[in-house]
Amino acid sequence: MLRNVKRSITLARAYSVQVTSEIADCVKQKGPVVALESTIITHGLPYPANIEMAQSVEQLIRENGAVPATVGFVEGVPKVGLSVADLESMSVPGDKYKVSRRDIPFVMAKKLTGGTTIASTMILAHAAGIDLFATGGLGGVSRPFDLMDVSADLDELSKTPVGVICSGPKSILDVPRTMEYLETKGVPVATFRDGQEKVNIPGFYTRDSGVASPFAVESIQDAVQMVYHGKDAMNLQNGYVFCVPPPENIALAPEYITRIIQETQQEALDRGVRGKQLTPFMLGRINERTDGMSVKCNIEFVRNNAVIAAKMACELSKLRGNTIFQPQQVVSPSKTTPKTANALVVGSVALDSTNTLQKVDLNDSCPGKTEYSVGGVGFNVAFAASSVGDPQQVVLVSGINKSDVAGKTILDKFAEVGMRTDGLLEMKGRTAQYTSIHDSKGELVIACADMDIIETITADQVVAKIDQLSPNYILLDTNVSVEVIEAVLAKANGSIKVVVEPTSGAKVKKLVSTHLGCFPDHTVNLITPTVLELEQLYDSFYSKGKFEDISTWFNILDSLNINSVLRGKLEKHPLLRKYLAGGVFQQAFQLLPYFPAILVKDGEHGVVLIEIVGMEQQTPSKADFSILHKGRNGLALLISHYRAPTIDPDAKISVTGAGDTLAGYLLAKLSPTKQIPFSNNRDSLVTNSQHAAATSLHCPSAVNHQALIGLRNRD
Repeated sequence: MLRNVKRSITLARAYSVQVTSEIADCVKQKGPVVALESTIITHGLPYPANIEMAQSVEQLIRENGAVPATVGFVEGVPKVGLSVADLESMSVPGDKYKVSRRDIPFVMAKKLTGGTTIASTMILAHAAGIDLFATGGLGGVSRPFDLMDVSADLDELSKTPVGVICSGPKSILDVPRTMEYLETKGVPVATFRDGQEKVNIPGFYTRDSGVASPFAVESIQDAVQMVYHGKDAMNLQNGYVFCVPPPENIALAPEYITRIIQETQQEALDRGVRGKQLTPFMLGRINERTDGMSVKCNIEFVRNNAVIAAKMACELSKLRGNTIFQPQQVVSPSKTTPKTANALVVGSVALDSTNTLQKVDLNDSCPGKTEYSVGGVGFNVAFAASSVGDPQQVVLVSGINKSDVAGKTILDKFAEVGMRTDGLLEMKGRTAQYTSIHDSKGELVIACADMDIIETITADQVVAKIDQLSPNYILLDTNVSVEVIEAVLAKANGSIKVVVEPTSGAKVKKLVSTHLGCFPDHTVNLITPTVLELEQLYDSFYSKGKFEDISTWFNILDSLNINSVLRGKLEKHPLLRKYLAGGVFQQAFQLLPYFPAILVKDGEHGVVLIEIVGMEQQTPSKADFSILHKGRNGLALLISHYRAPTIDPDAKISVTGAGDTLAGYLLAKLSPTKQIPFSNNRDSLVTNSQHAAATSLHCPSAVNHQALIGLRNRD
């Protein structure tokens, strides 16, 4: 048998099948391995139930002494053993291929990602030297028979020597004809007796289909002996089917499920559904008619069958002389990584190239220095937030191509600094890249942002992540599409606090195309523009008529009672007088009904925080200048200016990440609760966020990780 195993591993290399080192080592030592399909991940269950199921099944196999080997195709590469990143890529919503034997060449040639059926899982498992495979239901002969629709799973069982542990043929199939077909193809089908006097094939959802089982096995050892004698002793090249009756506490009543199946079959016939669309149509409708019970049963059947398969794999390993290979006791990611997160950052991640020139001459080659780092506004904010806060409570939702150089560099960076990767979405196209040119003082001269991949992130993908992670706060980087911004705002709906980091003057204009509510029904709680971004935002709102809604926008603005008295107060301060002259306050005031807290960043001049507050609000004590202007209807306007920290100009290297770091600090401190921004500790939040931003000025990368950790420890 060792000769056969060696040959299988050689075949795996020849056919470009990627096998993890753990699985390859286990097979080499004749240890216990159980293969798992992946169409239940890509097509069988919604996100995130699919990845949770996949991880829990793998963990069950490990707990029962065997090594799990989930099989699938990732960008055309057939893999035996999927990483956490692969499972995530498989599970998130998006186009995934259903891969059977006939589809393998096409999927590999086109570099597609897809889940494997029973047939293709058997092929890849056999190529890797794996003998046992756990699944839910077996494919078979469809009803009505005149469709001539026979699953490729049955033919595969006739020529690929892998034992399939299942709950019998799916109940929607023609079970008697399925058994006849397998008999013709020479495939042994055995059912665990499980206390039954007369052993019938289970009906997937039920314990008894009414069709007699060709063979009965009394125990795990009996089942393993069949594989050992058929494959090891006789070298027969067919597969084996082992049916496990579903436990009584999770099986459905035969009369109940039979009636629903008959109704669904009639509906399919009436609607002309047939061929490849018939099975998914019927399973979907059965799930609806059973109020989700059919899917829950399916998950439990897979889990139950996985345990049986793991025990069989251990017995087979013993029979072959292994002194029990000890699989790595890897703890499921769901047990080490929190299932939720306080803060979600939805935005961009990119590979940054920062070029600092000694002298800028736009018409010539300029000497300077180039630094490479992982960046993107979304990443910078998330990195800063995880550096100054709890890294396990911050998740970046963004898109990368995990197989290109930039994507791999990004994943390495996440691993290096301990950031969570469960928000990264596998996307087609080139991972985003950002190239910037700076003068000798670190000021930005020009930049090229290749961010097309970020625009391809779908609203469904982001909403699925929000559902999965249940954050208190979401920070939006406007590199994402209008559709994603709209979906996030709708999903948040006041119950999740939303912060917007505008990114650039051009991209902040996307907000005008979304449905923003006005205070107190606002959908954005805080926005952090630069002076230029504020102007661009105002211009876009003005041109689109956002300041013409009398019933909502004007009523709030009118309640703030902005008048000459307020203007007189502002003119007493030289810098605020400058902002008046430049229109900064006028723009911010008109935007306030949509964004009730606006933190305007002005570089070396510090920040101005403009907020709608209650009448009882007190003026901040540590602000350089603060005005509380009381309006009507219980509302007031609070304007606070905070000086920038003193910076040695000779020590300044780059200003690229200052604003992102400021936003990241605020997010880390606000997100442990759902409190309204600045409702508590306004002074410390603003001043400490400025100190955090200042740390980024002293290093070439956008975020000064070590300095922020120092701030975390100090806080």
